[in-house]
Amino acid sequence: MINRLADRLFKRHWTPERLQKYLGQVRSAWLAYAQDEAIRRNAASGGTITALLAHLLEIGQIDGALVMTSSVSGNEVKAEYRIATTRAELMQAQGSKYFETNFTHDAVPLIQNFHGRLALTLLPCDTWVVNRLMRNNPELANKIVLRIALFCGHISDPGLTRLVIRKAKKPGLSLTYFRNRIGHWRGNLQFGFEDGSLIEKPFSAFSDYQNLYFFCARKCLRCHDHTGYDSDLAVGDIWLMAMKNNPIKHNAVLARTEVAENFLQNAYQAGAINLQSVPVEIVADGQARSLPLHYNVSARAKAARLLGLPLNEPVKEKVRLVDYLIALIILFNFRLTSTAGGRMLVGRIPKQVIKLYLLFFKALQVW
Repeated sequence: MINRLADRLFKRHWTPERLQKYLGQVRSAWLAYAQDEAIRRNAASGGTITALLAHLLEIGQIDGALVMTSSVSGNEVKAEYRIATTRAELMQAQGSKYFETNFTHDAVPLIQNFHGRLALTLLPCDTWVVNRLMRNNPELANKIVLRIALFCGHISDPGLTRLVIRKAKKPGLSLTYFRNRIGHWRGNLQFGFEDGSLIEKPFSAFSDYQNLYFFCARKCLRCHDHTGYDSDLAVGDIWLMAMKNNPIKHNAVLARTEVAENFLQNAYQAGAINLQSVPVEIVADGQARSLPLHYNVSARAKAARLLGLPLNEPVKEKVRLVDYLIALIILFNFRLTSTAGGRMLVGRIPKQVIKLYLLFFKALQVW
């Protein structure tokens, strides 16, 4: 399988400069998945993070792990940070969360008040907060033994989840359970109701809007960090067609520090995870469309000036005409769903029109 994947690398022209720009410093790259089938079945992807954290807890390398859970109350899905200290608690937190949260307000106190060694699962932007705290507080720095960043294109405000629930909700029944992504490849949304029934919808019922940047969190517009440059370990999906028919869904893993590599190897030797070394280009190829799109804040900053939106530019990236058009679409969709009227309008657009719009948007990205 890896040989077939490697044959594709030469079509992408991943120069060392581009790899450094999009992925940051990388010691080693891997494809991985949890050996425990129950963990894989409950995961959005390969379950690598859950399996690794469970292993570290069980052998006493960490005393807890910062995770995010979700719950449903009053037909609203709420996200909550938690320090997991058992395998069961880790599994309860499995699955992708696309919710905008206040990391500094909600997660940082948990980290500061926990007594023991911690691993943290973080969005790339959360690593900036954590690293600043570690620089200013040596005691906190000693407490945090592993920082795991999740590949992140962007997150969404709660309005998108509300829209998806409204379209799927059974009349007269309260929602009691919601999962964003579960199952093979792109996966499915799951909705549970008070009568005990469970329905599934293709994840595209959520992701078609999300990929078009409808309901995008404002902070994501100025972010260029897709893979968590300042983490120990970065983990995400591997979107390669050669992987689509593989019966086991894999994670792409980037080890940035010696500590991370040692943890991975120990978990592999203990039988907690399956680990296969790959060229770093494989990981880049599996995120080939998202990496340049996310990085090019320069295009969004230029387009933002036209729309009267203040947007800082942390990178100085080349902006082609097609990049400018892509950025205009992103900002227009963001701005439209920043208003109550715009959210109602987007919710009424036929699904087929949204899909055609997304196809056009994706075609621009591979121009």
